[in-house]
Amino acid sequence: MPYQTIMDTLSSSPQVNVKEFLRPILLGLAEEDLDELAQAGVVRAFPAGAVICQEGEPGDVAYVVVQGRVEIIQRLDDQSERFLRSAGSGEFFGEMAILQEGVRSATVRAAEPATVLEIGRRPFLTVLGRSPALGIRILVRMTTRLRDADQQAIAELRKANEELTRMLRQLERLDRTKSDFIQLSAHELRTPVAALLGYTQMMRENPQVQNSPQLRALVEGVVTGTARLHRVFNSILDVSRVMAGNLRIHRTPVSISIVMDGIVLEFRRALEERALTLEQRGIQDLPIYSGDPDLLYKVFYHLVNNGIKYTPDGGRITVTGRTVDVPDLGRCIEVTVEDTGIGIAPQDRDLIFEKFYRTGEPTLYSSGTTTFKGGGPGLGLAIAKGGVQVHGGRIRAESPGYSEEICPGSRFIVQLPFVEEPQ
Repeated sequence: MPYQTIMDTLSSSPQVNVKEFLRPILLGLAEEDLDELAQAGVVRAFPAGAVICQEGEPGDVAYVVVQGRVEIIQRLDDQSERFLRSAGSGEFFGEMAILQEGVRSATVRAAEPATVLEIGRRPFLTVLGRSPALGIRILVRMTTRLRDADQQAIAELRKANEELTRMLRQLERLDRTKSDFIQLSAHELRTPVAALLGYTQMMRENPQVQNSPQLRALVEGVVTGTARLHRVFNSILDVSRVMAGNLRIHRTPVSISIVMDGIVLEFRRALEERALTLEQRGIQDLPIYSGDPDLLYKVFYHLVNNGIKYTPDGGRITVTGRTVDVPDLGRCIEVTVEDTGIGIAPQDRDLIFEKFYRTGEPTLYSSGTTTFKGGGPGLGLAIAKGGVQVHGGRIRAESPGYSEEICPGSRFIVQLPFVEEPQ
């Protein structure tokens, strides 16, 4: 519609007997109050789609729909619109802003050609102050409107929850498919890699290789790389079992001290090369624990490896053991792995236990698993968490923060509850 036509329509005032129009709507209102509202009222016509009042504008006018319908909407943060309700002949809108002495909380526009009665703030409040009946009528209408709004909000929330549930189930199916694919791929790849590792280890012992420094260096590189690849596939299979909830424990008497001695022996070369100190405190005094030795080895292997990986050369990793009473868990073995490394940012403290999560920029990391900020798939702490939880225990990380300059360090606390063996 041309601009001039719209302006002509808006400026036209249909002939409406305002007093007689308001009488049934405001039944019981005194004649002098009806006269005052009628004299103050201005009738305006709006074409379909025209904005009658805008969200955020001062609320200095109350409206009553004479003919047609209007729609009340709100603008959302993403600039989309949320439909609140519609109003037809005889219904008020815009009075809330007057009563609250605030701005409009919604936009109202004509859903079809509409005629609207406008009543200014002062006469509206004057009559309202003299007429309790008008106040009660407006209160009832507001209560009904709030009830309808609540029902609409509940319906929308229910619909949103249903959609979220549907999407969650779909994501769970996709995640399960992804986990199955990862597990199958890792299993299929691990088999030939294990064979390759065995053959290369045999080659390393061959006299011809031993007598040739060049061949020995080449074969040693192949053995090291293959062994690392084999560990990655094993980690993927471990974490896939954690993801699928398929970790099973076979409890036998376990010496945490012997487990730690094996881990120290495995990392001895890396510790020497990087001048790192690995100290044990109280581990020898821990009682025998009933747990799965393989899983417990993996738990503490990955925690110590994490400490080595994120501690600069010349630093210290301290493993401390003690027995403690823990609420909800009872008597526990508590093992703390503490380092003098770069620490953990507060926002990463829980995320580091998620599979494939890495702090910092992975492309900047070195390729060695025991070098400073060394590489890896980001599965170690997820496996450690799964191994602790399947024993009924808890694991948490503590750190003052992240800094590669001052190296505030971090602590990983594992609590494993004692269990009573069946008689």
